[in-house]
Amino acid sequence: MKKNSLLYLLCCGIVGLFLVMSCENDIVFPDPGFELSDKKVSVRRDTADVYNIQFKMNVPNKVSKIEILEARNYDVLDEVTEYNGKTNFNFNYGVDLTPFEKDTTLVYIIKVTDQDKRSFNTGMRIDVKAFSFPSIALVGGENIAVAAPAYYLKGIVSTGLNTIENIKLVFNGEQQYEFNGDPNNPVTEMPLKELVFFGNLELGQVYDLDIIISDDKEQVSTTTVTVRKTDFIKKPKQIVYNRYDDGQRIYNFTYNEDGKVSKMDFIFPNGNNHYHEYSYNDLGMVDTILYRSGYPEGTMTKRYKYFHYAPGTKRVDSVTAKTFDYEAGDLTGETGINKEVSNIVYDETGKLLSFRTSSNVTNLKYSDPFGLGENVFSEYWQMSYYATNSKRRQHRTEFDPVLSPLYTESIPPFAFTSDQALPVMTDLFWPKYIPIETIPTSTTWNDGDLFYPSYSYETDLEGNITKMYFVYNGGEWYEKGEVSSYTFVY
Repeated sequence: MKKNSLLYLLCCGIVGLFLVMSCENDIVFPDPGFELSDKKVSVRRDTADVYNIQFKMNVPNKVSKIEILEARNYDVLDEVTEYNGKTNFNFNYGVDLTPFEKDTTLVYIIKVTDQDKRSFNTGMRIDVKAFSFPSIALVGGENIAVAAPAYYLKGIVSTGLNTIENIKLVFNGEQQYEFNGDPNNPVTEMPLKELVFFGNLELGQVYDLDIIISDDKEQVSTTTVTVRKTDFIKKPKQIVYNRYDDGQRIYNFTYNEDGKVSKMDFIFPNGNNHYHEYSYNDLGMVDTILYRSGYPEGTMTKRYKYFHYAPGTKRVDSVTAKTFDYEAGDLTGETGINKEVSNIVYDETGKLLSFRTSSNVTNLKYSDPFGLGENVFSEYWQMSYYATNSKRRQHRTEFDPVLSPLYTESIPPFAFTSDQALPVMTDLFWPKYIPIETIPTSTTWNDGDLFYPSYSYETDLEGNITKMYFVYNGGEWYEKGEVSSYTFVY
């Protein structure tokens, strides 16, 4: 019995040994792979009709097929058969660029399947740049409606691989600016920012501002900006505010028969409602603002602001306020009438000089951006309490002569309701023209919390603002360089 057991164990051991040896000798093929250094390339059409995708391919179990797929929809564009059965080789695939005369982005997936039906793929992006030709990317678009007799033309001039030879700005047949390239310091791209004077434009007339650019290959392009004078601009019924850090806010506007804002309403995605209602006196100045915030079926606050004027004038003497608190529609508390703004000082022309809220706000900034003798309000209130802190004050240093679609003189720039409403007030209600640049007013504040934004915008064929972008040049590390925008719906 013992002998049989020993014999059985011996046989099992021998079989096990052969199995181990067999497993050790089995060939295991790793997955196929690539050695691709550049997955994103840029090719100028001047330099090539074909771009060759090249990399080393390692397919230990031999190639069964290689497919070229369109990355956007995974359609198979081509099947490469010349490498079938190979294991280690330099892959080359030529992409024909001749059909592309404009800037185009091509995105491919290169997929290899081995004879064990295992596959591997990698992406490839080719930015095809058009043939070098003079061009300009304009700020504000090619249709502008101006309220002043001058305009800052801004954009980026590019000639591709060629160099810039000459730039001319011609308005209504008269040359106003010329740039000549320096052969000793050639450039292929440059920013353009020039003030163009229009003179006295007639309402309803269309004028041409030509931008003529030539390169060193004697190629010439002409971009025409259509100019209209306006003293009226469409008012948006809605503004979509895309802020970089808290999603989307939609502001809805209602206007009275005089074209003044009577309601401004917006709701956050969580249901929190911010509602403003404006009423005006016989001189067209705001006399009451109702501000309601919260959840209509939950906790809600109503605040009334009352504007008191010197008799027969547009000068505010003081602002008072009264607040009511509600819970599920029931009044739960109210305040007395409190004075919110006082010590309001104007000069003899009616320009606001100073006021007091929690502290005095003095030395308000104004500018005359186009030499018209105007006092354009230039303060930028990032937060309402920043207005009372001289170190946190900021102001605009540049405007474009395009009327802000919400500009009003009827609501003074101390009519603070909430910091949720403040962005559109400080960007669109109080500056007469579209702001472009903002800087800190104080040179001693280095806390890193000031945005001092820069602005750009787009217009439609009638010159109405359709989109406005602003880039934060300051702020905390996670804010600096971020972009927010307004989209205007008419």
